[in-house]
Parts: sequence; structure tokens; C-alpha cells
Amino acid sequence: MSDATRRYRDGTMDTSPRPMARTFKPRRRRLGSQRSAVYERLTPLFALSETGSFLDLDEVFAGRHPICVEIGSGNGDLASLYAQTHPRAGLIAIDVHRPGIARLLADIDSDGLDNLRVVEGDALNFIDRLPDASVDEVWAFFPDPWPKNAQAHRRLVTPERIARVARVLKPGGSLRLATDVATYATQMRKVLAADSNFVSVKDERPSWRIETHFEREGRERGRAAVDLCATRQ
Repeated sequence: MSDATRRYRDGTMDTSPRPMARTFKPRRRRLGSQRSAVYERLTPLFALSETGSFLDLDEVFAGRHPICVEIGSGNGDLASLYAQTHPRAGLIAIDVHRPGIARLLADIDSDGLDNLRVVEGDALNFIDRLPDASVDEVWAFFPDPWPKNAQAHRRLVTPERIARVARVLKPGGSLRLATDVATYATQMRKVLAADSNFVSVKDERPSWRIETHFEREGRERGRAAVDLCATRQ
């Protein structure tokens, strides 16, 4: 059953529009006074709103290319390093958790990363602000796995959600995914293989994808990471 429908006990269906289930687990962490001050000062300068009208990414990034979007940037280690080592690229890092966003804002300020922007909010809401075929790459490394069967509908990689992501990718663009949960890796392969928006799906870990703290913990517990790259038609 989709997120937009509900069956009543008498067998009738409620098909009225309903918000889709969240793909992330809310976590609340407070900012210290110093980080809070950084957040308040820099958000107006380097943050993009979760919702609103279509964005002109050439204007946002002053013509930089390629343009990449990271869904779930966490503490920002990868986004910060990528922006430093790829100064000609534009990167949008999206996360719902404020401490990671605040840390990225501090990095933008201290390291002069004018090719990096942040979004605090739901990536799927923000994706709707991007024009068709406007992004070269979308990354979702280790999205919340939702391992229980009753939670599987919350996963980011479902046919409906991946179709929304595919819309913003340029022809030949890449959707990069990673997980260390075997059942999720299987689901990712099936969803991508069945989506006609993509012409190929291969196992490929980009050289610039660093090992995160959570990935390292999983590896030490015996979980192997699987990286997939799907190419947009």
C-alpha cells in the first residue's frame, strides 16, 4: 500500500492526499553557544531553503560544473572534503540534523568554500525545487536502513522516490548509493534495475568517497559496504 492510501476495516479505501512517510529518523541535538552563533550568522549567506520556487543553479554556483547533490550529508566530512578538492564543482549538502549543517557552515566560512551550499530539511522536499535535468550527480551514502519489515516503506530507495530523484539528473548523470545492510543493497539493485530512467547499474565506489565513522563501525562489525552507480538515460 502506498503512503497516499489507507484501507478502512470495512474494505473501503481512503485515497485523499497524505504526506509521504519520512525517510529519516528525527534526532534532536542542541548546538553549543559558539556553534549556534556560527549557524545564525552564516545560514542567510550559504543555506538554501528546503521549499520554494525553482532554483537557477548556474546562478547559485556562478556557472560551476558539475553540480552534485548529497542526500544525508551527516556531519559533513565528505561534503567539506569534496568541496575543497573539487573547487570547480558545485555541491549542495542536505541533512535534517542541525549540528552537521552548522559544522559545514563553519567549514564554508573558514576554508572559503564558496562552491558549497547547505540545506537543512527533507531532501525530497528540496529536490522539488530543482529543475528537470539540472544536476550531474546525486549521492545517498548510507541512508537510514529501516531494517524492520514494517519500516521498509520509509526507505529512500523505493520506485516512487527514486523516480523523483531521476527527474533532476541530466542525461548521462549519476545516482550514487551506498549501504552496508545486505537487504537494502538487494532492494537498491532491484529498484534501479526496474527504473527505465537508468540505462545501467554497476558496482562502483568513487575514489573520493571517504570512509565515514558509521561505515567504519559497520566494517568492524563485519558489514561490508556496497556502492552502486546508476547512469541516467
